[in-house]
Amino acid sequence: MLFRERFPEGAWCLRKLASHPARYIYVCVLAITLILAITVRVEGALFERRVIATLRALSTLQVGVTSTTEVVTRMRALGLVTRRYGPPVCFDEECISTVIPNSHLSNAAFLPVVHTESPALYSALTRLGFHFSNLSVDVRFTSGKVSFFSYELMLSTSRFDFGADAIVVGVTSQKKLLGRSEGAPYRITASGAWPDKIVRIGLTPNASPELVNRAFDLRLHCLWSLRACRTWREVLPHVRPT
Repeated sequence: MLFRERFPEGAWCLRKLASHPARYIYVCVLAITLILAITVRVEGALFERRVIATLRALSTLQVGVTSTTEVVTRMRALGLVTRRYGPPVCFDEECISTVIPNSHLSNAAFLPVVHTESPALYSALTRLGFHFSNLSVDVRFTSGKVSFFSYELMLSTSRFDFGADAIVVGVTSQKKLLGRSEGAPYRITASGAWPDKIVRIGLTPNASPELVNRAFDLRLHCLWSLRACRTWREVLPHVRPT
């Protein structure tokens, strides 16, 4: 007995699934998926390019030497939107900050899924190329000279980890370090709770140029790769905690 005679309902469903309108829908869904995947990866590559250019300029600043005018000129040359403010928000005489945000497309699709706390949806969007990425830069001034500068990079990871689903790289440069590292030329500290996800680097003018270059040499290929970002060591491959 033929299949369509024994299971008429099943045969009817198969005919509908193989019909011309159904095939048209399949092609449209595939095309939309490919377009979205390509778009978010292009946006990731553009974010990487802007971040690298910004940090290359930031790494050339010198505490106690670089003037406010020089900083403003360099940021304008990069096309950055900056905010200038003073006390009490600023912890010095004057501050300049800027942010390179995540793309609107990734935010629209990715952030609502994060709020649902669904590992399956999170993983699916990540494989398509959706992610969260954000770079914030802060420069402080005393008597018209740089007294402190920093950057903080936040990236979503390749899988939802219920609290440890973000990579955070924070780098500061100031006249001297405080706390147990006082007097040291630098400090590199990975988070005790999430050592693979969070790292903090403190630099002083006495830090070697090689170490400074490593701290500002971000590798963000994982943003637009199929496997996505997993640990901060992928982002700063030449840095090791002390």
